[in-house]
Amino acid sequence: MSVATGSARVWRLEWLTAARCRWILAGLILSGALSHIHYLTNDCPLDLSGDEAQYWDWSRRLDLSYYSKGPLVAYIIRASCAVSGDTMPAVRLPAVLLAVGTTLVTYGLARKLFGSDRVALGAVLLNHLVPMFVAGSMLMTIDPPFFFCWALATWFAAKAVLDGCGWAWVAMGIAIGVGFLAKYAMFLWLPGLVFFLLVDRESRRKLASAGPWVSVAIALLFTIPVIVWNAQHGWVSMRHVAKQTGTSADSEFSLKNPLEFVGSQIGAVGPMLAVILVGAVVYAVGRWGQDDPRRRQMRFLVCMGLTYFVIVGADSFWTKIQVNWPAPAYFSLMILAAYFLGTRMKDAARWKRWRGWLWGTVGFGVLCMPIAHDTEMVYPLVARVSRALKKEPTAKWDPSYKLRGWAELGGHVSGQLRLLRGDAIVLCEEYQTAAEMGFYVEGRPRTYYAGSWFLPPATPEAKDRQKRRSQYDVWEDRQLDRKDLMGREAIYIGHSPPAELVAAFETMEPLPECRIERRGIRLRTFEMWLGRGFKGMRRPPEQVNY
Repeated sequence: MSVATGSARVWRLEWLTAARCRWILAGLILSGALSHIHYLTNDCPLDLSGDEAQYWDWSRRLDLSYYSKGPLVAYIIRASCAVSGDTMPAVRLPAVLLAVGTTLVTYGLARKLFGSDRVALGAVLLNHLVPMFVAGSMLMTIDPPFFFCWALATWFAAKAVLDGCGWAWVAMGIAIGVGFLAKYAMFLWLPGLVFFLLVDRESRRKLASAGPWVSVAIALLFTIPVIVWNAQHGWVSMRHVAKQTGTSADSEFSLKNPLEFVGSQIGAVGPMLAVILVGAVVYAVGRWGQDDPRRRQMRFLVCMGLTYFVIVGADSFWTKIQVNWPAPAYFSLMILAAYFLGTRMKDAARWKRWRGWLWGTVGFGVLCMPIAHDTEMVYPLVARVSRALKKEPTAKWDPSYKLRGWAELGGHVSGQLRLLRGDAIVLCEEYQTAAEMGFYVEGRPRTYYAGSWFLPPATPEAKDRQKRRSQYDVWEDRQLDRKDLMGREAIYIGHSPPAELVAAFETMEPLPECRIERRGIRLRTFEMWLGRGFKGMRRPPEQVNY
């Protein structure tokens, strides 16, 4: 309820006791988890993403590490599939469970820092209004375990630094190390803590204590399997990460990417919530030098969140930033935003300036939530508008369109394989297509990736067709120069095959295309070719695209 004060209204939340906050949290977690599981198991419109399919394929061959990532995601998926079978819901179930864990840590940290179940519940509710986070809680990529470990490490850091718990330094090191096995960026959590220890006078002396160094030492132990694997495979992960993050020698400075980075983040969290987050940071920084009993807690959250956000933003000058890369920064910033809004609610005049931004955030989240679960619901409207404008309807605006049609393509390829000899192979231009076909083609066969075997971009006739390398280039039994592949038939999925691929077969002819359409919009068309008498391929000259 709210109480009138002049022309403004200020919220009074006495009815929202600590017990009721926890009951609401329990209901939110239970209903959210059950609704997500129901969504995944009852005609889910989204097939596995290319990354999910790739990690599932990794899980069929557990190892110390993999080409582009650590081993954690593969082991998690294999554990889930060992219980529930190799199905789409089984692949994604760990993401739902990890999201529950992250929610509990969010609530626990907010309550610990500010002694308020209302602030803690507010932080959880803010997170549930962000479509990007809702989608991330159902897709089993490296992000759910990475985000959970990031949250857990932050909670342990608060216990270690603010509460003086010695055991928390050890737990923090374990959380960082496990997070590293999911995503190498986990070590970028550390600069935020170091920054806080430097700017917080009461915590500065801890830099000279054993705690932080014990944490780092423990975290470094978890790098051993990744280092061993890379030493055995020519340090391909290091080369790949350098290429992806813009730290390789051929990276170029750009002013366009930072603008896209800022725009993508505003779109991801919503413009209203973006304003609240900025307001919360400005408020927290403004209270640093004042006699505020919560200034250290706010300083901690700003340092842990904003430092990583600035690091990613700086990297955008040299590489294109994916919209999900800065997501961990929001873990602490959302808690800060919940506390900030709580302080505004206590003053009628201040609350009047911010209530519109909060209601806008709620409206944006409520409006986008159904669409985030199934963007197909707006396809008919897009199709009608496009045709009225005499344009071809397209789904390129939909970030989930690439998650549709893989099962359909797998069925199409399965039908073609039945017409061929039993040893026919599936060959794909893109490594993610190879992973998808490994999952969706009948019998879940071993599939092959051809894109990295094409001639390098410097060759004019290649038309920049050479793709980057992947885990398929590491596995010995996926090499295209193997003698046991000679003479086989192959279904190739990709654009018009380049000359070097055509030359690798005695004959190659087109097959019927597989068109993926949804509610009046053609999402994409998969071209397919039949190759007979495979003669093998030769690795292109050394100009490797990592």
